[in-house]
Amino acid sequence: MTDSVPQTRVLMLLASGCAHCPVVLSMLTELLKNGDISTLEAINISQRPDIAQQYHVRSVPWLKIGEIELTGLQTKAEILQAIEQSLSASGTTDYYSEMLNNGQLQEAIDHIRKHPDNLALLLEMLQQTDIKISLQIGIGAIMEEFARSAALNKLVPALSELTRHPLPRVRNDACFYLSLSSSLAVSDIISPLLNDPDDDVRETARDCLEDLQASP
Repeated sequence: MTDSVPQTRVLMLLASGCAHCPVVLSMLTELLKNGDISTLEAINISQRPDIAQQYHVRSVPWLKIGEIELTGLQTKAEILQAIEQSLSASGTTDYYSEMLNNGQLQEAIDHIRKHPDNLALLLEMLQQTDIKISLQIGIGAIMEEFARSAALNKLVPALSELTRHPLPRVRNDACFYLSLSSSLAVSDIISPLLNDPDDDVRETARDCLEDLQASP
């Protein structure tokens, strides 16, 4: 019995007249021959504009490696990094971290709109003890973008658990994110934080409860 080999499938969208598309396609073909990727599908959106619409692609070359999406001219090293991330258990989390740390907030939002269940990955990132401020701000901006959404409402149980996290920063953020949901239960979850040992958490809880009571 042989061990199974991880499968890396790459979808590439290109267009006639694109200057960078042949370069990227050549690199991908080489990686396919070398066994770095298992499957390569290249689609010319000049012939299949419906595929571009399906993936909300506005410019090419565009690659989809697992859940990771790359747009524009890429180096071989960048493609190999994306392949490695796609095979990693934390690959998608690392992908979002990289985007947010690089200021690619809208790209992260667009990707989560396509994969709303991935919003839960942000809660894993939030709990990093050495989280960068750019990442923390980015997570907050995404959560606000998904306020009152079904995807955020699904996180209420997990956020409830985070209100008891040892780090005050995490409890504080969890409190605020709970207030962004449309769940009727969040007031009862937030109320105990009025007695939190941390001043900032108590203040955030008061503000959130006031906002919830004032909302229609």
